[in-house]
Amino acid sequence: MKHKTKIITQAISIMLIMNLLSCYTSTYQDDKHNKISQVRINSERISVEIADSDEEISRGLMWRKTLDREKGMLFIYPDNAVRYFWMKNTYIKLDMAFIDANHVIRTIHTADRIGDEKTLYSSLVPVQYVLEVNAGWFKQHNIGIGDTVYFDTMPSVHIDTCRINQNN
Repeated sequence: MKHKTKIITQAISIMLIMNLLSCYTSTYQDDKHNKISQVRINSERISVEIADSDEEISRGLMWRKTLDREKGMLFIYPDNAVRYFWMKNTYIKLDMAFIDANHVIRTIHTADRIGDEKTLYSSLVPVQYVLEVNAGWFKQHNIGIGDTVYFDTMPSVHIDTCRINQNN
């Protein structure tokens, strides 16, 4: 009987480990050690770098001269709050989508004043995520306020987002 219990316990442990590992399969690190994932809005997919630490969130896309057309950066916060962004040391014109905890776009701003340190772009309402892409990307793809963002698995603090990949 002990042997059977041990086998069942090992099997359950292996299944739990496999389940946790599967949550991370669609997130990888590129050659610069950036965490990369995918998001989908309507029928559009975009590859995103993940910024989920204080340092990554503070740095964002600062100092970059270019951003590939179908790439962006997804800022992940541990809580819902009104968020403010600016363009200090940012050399790329950007669209910013402020996304709530239910993954709905609540506010979109276009920041086309490169290096502007005075203008603050606010989410206006509490949000948990911010998606930055090249300026005009949302309009070009007919994406707007009220659209739902589907994340592939996210690393770090958002292990609970594994559940949202099931809708893809």
